[in-house]
Amino acid sequence: MPSSNVMPSRPRDRQFRAFNVGIAKTGTSSMGGIFDKYRTLHELLFRDTVQAVVDWQRGVMGEEEFRAFIRWRDGLCRLDMDASSFNCYYVDVLAEEFEDAKFIFAIRDCFSWFDSMLGMALAMHEETPPWMLEYFRRFLGPGFELELTEHPDELHMRLPGMVDAGMRYWSTVNQFMLHALPAPRSLVVRTHELSHSLPRLAAFVGIPPETLVPKLMHLNEARTTHRLLRAVDPAFLSDVVEEHGTELMREFFPKVTLAGFLGGARPA
Repeated sequence: MPSSNVMPSRPRDRQFRAFNVGIAKTGTSSMGGIFDKYRTLHELLFRDTVQAVVDWQRGVMGEEEFRAFIRWRDGLCRLDMDASSFNCYYVDVLAEEFEDAKFIFAIRDCFSWFDSMLGMALAMHEETPPWMLEYFRRFLGPGFELELTEHPDELHMRLPGMVDAGMRYWSTVNQFMLHALPAPRSLVVRTHELSHSLPRLAAFVGIPPETLVPKLMHLNEARTTHRLLRAVDPAFLSDVVEEHGTELMREFFPKVTLAGFLGGARPA
């Protein structure tokens, strides 16, 4: 198994076994904070797991080898709550390997999600390792580069391609999870409703609601929004959302519109 900076713990009984399976920037850090009184980690074995996912998806790592890695990773710290954004890529494997596991799927509207994801990507510094840059291209496509913040004209020229890649990613991965997750063991929560969902979360995993930590709700919430979608041609944006995001947006965020988002409205 890969080397790790996480020290294996002595065996212990879990109080529950739950996985946060929302994509990045949907509240994975907050979820770790909410369950802070339990054994929880955010992005456990980030680099090792991302590499395993890449190798598995490319066929470099076989199915059984990948499943063995997932079992080893799960047993390493025996977490109650695994709050990792990359769990989204193998929720079907998690559901099959761990029959007692429960899954919390946080979903965020495509507009604020893209804005937050792009903002985090543009804040990365030049020392960001190559594997992390490549990982962010999963969300924003091959046109994303670290130095774009220093070249505003180039950034605006590449925005349409990144928007298309981002909306396609948002739709594809969220749709995959909705089809792959075992409904009886899964709870869907809209990201903007997390602060009002503690009783539901507690009841779902079978713990007292007072043991959750609401003050840690927005650990990784962006302080500002970039609203770079304003720089993209509205007709193009409408076409991209119509192609990739309409079905999910109508189901989960029927009141959220592009015009409302650009005007500063929050999901309701």
